Amino acid sequence: MSFPKACVALVALVVLGSLSTTAPVHLEDVSDVMRTGTPDRVVFDAPPASVSADEVVMFEAIIYDPVNNPLAGEIQWSSSNGTVSDTGMFYPWSAGVVQITASHNGLVATHNITVLAGVPTSIEITRTNLGVLEPTTLTADLLDSRGNRMAGPSTMVWDIDGVYAGLGEPTWTADELGEVHARVRYNQLEARATLTVTAGAPHAFVFDEPLTVRAGSLQSIIPRLVDINGYEMPLSNVGSLAWFAENGSFNAQGQYLATNTGRWLISVSSGNITGSATLHVIPGDAVASTLVIADAPTEFMAGESYELVFERRDVNGYIGFVSPSITSLTASSGGLSVDEEDRVFWNPSGTGPATIVGVDGTVSTSLAVDVVHGRAIDMTLSIEPRGPSAGDQVVLQLVAEDVKGNRWVVDGNITMGMGEASELSVDDTYALVQAQSARSWKFDGSWFDNTTGAMFTADIAFDVSPGRLAFITLQGEGSRVPADGALDLDPTFFDAFGNELEPVALNWSLDGKDITLEMLLNDGRWTATSVGGHEIRVNADGVFATVRLTVVAGDAHGLITDADDGLVVRAGEPQDLFIQVVDVHGNIAESTSVTASLNASLGELEASPTGLGYWQFTGKKVGTYELVLEDNGAIHSVPLTIEAGQPVRIQASMSRDGIAEGDVVLLNAFATDVYGNTLNIPKANTTISCTAGSASFVTNGTWEVEIDNGGTDRSCTVSWSGLLTQTFFDVEDVLLGGAVGSTNTAMTMAAVLLLLLLAVLVTLTRKAAQAAEDWVEEAFDDDEDEAEEEFVRSSGVEDETPLHERHGLTLESMKALAEEAGKVGVMQATPSTVQGQTGWYVDVSEELQYWEVTPDGEWIRHE
Repeated sequence: MSFPKACVALVALVVLGSLSTTAPVHLEDVSDVMRTGTPDRVVFDAPPASVSADEVVMFEAIIYDPVNNPLAGEIQWSSSNGTVSDTGMFYPWSAGVVQITASHNGLVATHNITVLAGVPTSIEITRTNLGVLEPTTLTADLLDSRGNRMAGPSTMVWDIDGVYAGLGEPTWTADELGEVHARVRYNQLEARATLTVTAGAPHAFVFDEPLTVRAGSLQSIIPRLVDINGYEMPLSNVGSLAWFAENGSFNAQGQYLATNTGRWLISVSSGNITGSATLHVIPGDAVASTLVIADAPTEFMAGESYELVFERRDVNGYIGFVSPSITSLTASSGGLSVDEEDRVFWNPSGTGPATIVGVDGTVSTSLAVDVVHGRAIDMTLSIEPRGPSAGDQVVLQLVAEDVKGNRWVVDGNITMGMGEASELSVDDTYALVQAQSARSWKFDGSWFDNTTGAMFTADIAFDVSPGRLAFITLQGEGSRVPADGALDLDPTFFDAFGNELEPVALNWSLDGKDITLEMLLNDGRWTATSVGGHEIRVNADGVFATVRLTVVAGDAHGLITDADDGLVVRAGEPQDLFIQVVDVHGNIAESTSVTASLNASLGELEASPTGLGYWQFTGKKVGTYELVLEDNGAIHSVPLTIEAGQPVRIQASMSRDGIAEGDVVLLNAFATDVYGNTLNIPKANTTISCTAGSASFVTNGTWEVEIDNGGTDRSCTVSWSGLLTQTFFDVEDVLLGGAVGSTNTAMTMAAVLLLLLLAVLVTLTRKAAQAAEDWVEEAFDDDEDEAEEEFVRSSGVEDETPLHERHGLTLESMKALAEEAGKVGVMQATPSTVQGQTGWYVDVSEELQYWEVTPDGEWIRHE
């Protein structure tokens, strides 16, 4: 066996140390001692008390004289185990106490050193034989390199057949005979072994019962030897057997001689190990046999066991009871069973007559009995019918039950725990429920069994379900359903007692037409499509229900009016507009909630007293618009034209101020309706009278007045359609009565004459001065031109009246017309002009322009 590397290194270090240090010191000491006395004793120098088997140790011994002076001399070494070199180096072998001896010339010194086991190098399982079902401690030893054993530590890990078994020295129990494979591990060490599992120590003799012997025959009886757990082992494990028989006899070979029929006790022993059995001695083959029940009971109860035997007589006259084989018997009720002693038992089940037939050899026999119910093991409360419904009569009874399921009614107490007392009546042996309402019931019952002295209790709870379908109710009778809406008819079902039933499948019809599939797909919701009255009918299980309703038009999907081509109204005059809604199915109905998005300043829409669907529109501001109608999301546009209404006032004004005799002035007149819309005044039926002169018609709303009479508080009166207006103005008197125009005109003419006269004088003066004729003529021409230019400048009369005022407009009305032109994109006519005809117009820039409209529809602007 090789030493570990660590041990070899340790030995080398010790040897080198001893050679390098102790030997020289020893020689120096000896040199001094050699001169002294004779050796007296040998003494170990600081010997160790223990050492590992893997180590080496250097022993030293000193020789002393009588006065304790060390002496030099040779030491002889020896040991009781292991080896010691001549230098005292000790190499241990086996663990234990080792005696080291040092001697010198008859002087001896000894030292006991304990050798301990070294580092484990292997592991060994020490117990390989186990008893079955006996708790056994698993043990293993650790071994060092010298083979020294050490008890296994507590950290060893065991497994048996790969299954973890424990740590250290665990206890393990084998379940069966045979071999198992054990493994133990400690650090890097591992050991495997096959453990043999055998039976335990002999414990008893057992027999293979039943033991049957025919009377008058000789038969060998062989017992089995088992341990305390019943595991068999050879009979050779014990000594000779000693036999005993209650009746009959055994010979030396263990053969039994039967002399009398019956059941007899036999026993066998070997030392303190014994065993016994019952031996059944029976007659031989039957010549007569009767099937009987052992112990002859007077009553046969279901659920009990009764042993069957043949009462047999053989040819030799032996009579006895013999257990039949189960295959030789048949029973009309119940079952047959065999126990561990091969005895056959009959177990009746149903009540009433029963017959058992058996065949004993060649002899057939039978037995007839009457079976009654067994002992009660349970009691229940029974109801009939099992699933009651309203209208049923429910009977409750206390029913006892035996082990075979036989049931019979017993007389006990029945009390109601939950239910309706008015529907319950209790009799002596039953309770009766006249079920009407669907509800839950609970009953408690009790019964005392005088036979067994046991009190039985039971309870039962059940629900009475609704009865057959008798009524169906539908929701929505008399409802008004929109054509694009849905109605949940929510059918409910009731029995004849008013109990509600679970939903059942229905057949649906609408006005006699089957709509079952549609209603199934819509989960019982009816979707209306056509307006009018309808009848929906359902039926199930011969029960019918009907609901009548009215379908009206659904939500507005579109709108139609009686003025889709255009609505023309006069301002201030209400006009009816008939509006109808159209749903998604095309059904038409009067609109009752329509609104208009038109600005209220342009016109208003409100319900008309005429009737449903009629709406009254009243226009306010003249123009062309789009009347946008809306009803529940449906939008419809109608072209709208608002014309001026009935005139309520006439306004007139002169085209300018500063009027003088001889002037020609325009008189502008126009009418307005109740909302201020302007109406042109035509020539027809219009009367104009002016105190300043005569008036002549120019165009609608415009007359030309020739001013003949000067003075203040001159007036023009306009009368049209029963309306009258008058405008007042002042007329300036002019020279010559206005024959040559205004005063300014007359003054201009006078100035011109004066200039001409002055020019003549100048000409004459220059001629008198002998001026050149050409120069005079040129000067005269220049003066004449200047005079003419001055005449032209002085002859023009400027009208400073703003243009818009000349046409009866204010800055505010100009701005309003410009805004309206921006909205509709069309220039707006002034009050004196008819929209679309020749006259004055205002565009979006608030500029007043004069446009001529030709018969061909061409527009020509005049600056």
